[in-house]
Amino acid sequence: MQEERREYIDIIRDLGGDLPGRRAALDFIRESDVYVHGEPAPFPYVPYLVNDDDLAFIGDQVRMAHRILCKVIRRYLDDPSYRAMFKLPPEVEKLVLLPCGYDQLLPMGRFDLFLDEGDRSYKFCEFNTDGAGAASRDYMIGRALMQGEAFKRFAARHTVSQFELFDSWVCAFMRIYESDAHAVAHPTVCITDFEESGVFSDFNRFIEAFERKGIPCRFVDTRNFTFDGEHLRDASDGTVIDAIYRRAVTSELLGHLDECQPLIDAVAAEKVCLIGHFRTTVAHSKMVNIALFDDRTRAFLTPEECAFIDAHVPRTYVLSAEPAGYTLDEVKADREKWIIKPADDYGGHGVYPGVDFDADAWARIVDENLDAGAIVQEFYPPHHVDIVQTAFGAEEEADPAQAARVESWQSMPGVYMYDGEPVGFYCRLGQEGVIAIDHGGLCANTFKVE
Repeated sequence: MQEERREYIDIIRDLGGDLPGRRAALDFIRESDVYVHGEPAPFPYVPYLVNDDDLAFIGDQVRMAHRILCKVIRRYLDDPSYRAMFKLPPEVEKLVLLPCGYDQLLPMGRFDLFLDEGDRSYKFCEFNTDGAGAASRDYMIGRALMQGEAFKRFAARHTVSQFELFDSWVCAFMRIYESDAHAVAHPTVCITDFEESGVFSDFNRFIEAFERKGIPCRFVDTRNFTFDGEHLRDASDGTVIDAIYRRAVTSELLGHLDECQPLIDAVAAEKVCLIGHFRTTVAHSKMVNIALFDDRTRAFLTPEECAFIDAHVPRTYVLSAEPAGYTLDEVKADREKWIIKPADDYGGHGVYPGVDFDADAWARIVDENLDAGAIVQEFYPPHHVDIVQTAFGAEEEADPAQAARVESWQSMPGVYMYDGEPVGFYCRLGQEGVIAIDHGGLCANTFKVE
């Protein structure tokens, strides 16, 4: 990764910043469907470049994480005494325990991590399950970079390809669906989310991918189903839905339980196949980080799996006025060593890294979140990578040295997992404690380099 990144940046330097290529890339994204809050997704002109050796290493790591998380979900389902550790609301626990006709406990996920491209040390940031998205950003930003001379010169020296994230999900989805005890021969599939928060650049491409395989597919808002005791239907036209790709996150569904009852009832009656099932919430919850260090979890993991957790999962605790395993004084005094997160949310909501606040503001944040459904976690400083910005102004136009200026940004690659196997990446860069577009961040695409 590191060597390929240096080579790519050297090519940009040789091209005086490759302003024509950057202009073409920006125009491509402006005309695309990958917008964030009404603006084109911001991205660097340097991609992540992953070679076969990198892929082998990363693949081993995320498969191990997937295996461990599946064991945790399994124990949650089987052992009532183990469930109490997660402190899930009763409504969520009820959803998690609904029946499921297939064996794969974690069909899709995206595991975000802080990776040092040099020595490959890393820790996980979080495990995304329901709602894991942004595949379209990786795809379209990759196509944007292909417009420029920098990419063309690099590709002339190497075999370079994009990771395929849409057709591969259809294959994994159908493999899981066909293992379901109630699968039908010619299913109608839908993607479900709340329309106001759905990522339609993703949904439309997944729908097209299903239909390329001859599988009818549509989007249905999670509140727009009917259920007659035998068939779950799209309320808009009465079409029977056999299988669902769930993108609606459980925390958002909680605010609409009454409106979503037809879907819930159909899952409970085993009249529709839900992929991923609500049981993936166990791994999505930040409480899983606490559970991974608990003796009750260690009892059913192997020594190798326990050592993996110790090395790669940040220490995590319930943020409470009666703390266990830490003291509030140390959290307040060493704010740069801690980050506060909601136990179950998404999109960077309610996340407070101590490094982003002064001592007084941090102390107030700690107190305001005591016993309020938050966790406090070891803050693992993200590693940095070198990039060249895609956006440029008059200063870069006038000075080639400025045009090829290299900047150092914090890095957080995320690995998509389909049916337990790594298939591609969604990577982000930032300059704040939270690495997200909402915090001035960038999203970067990834190419495979053979």
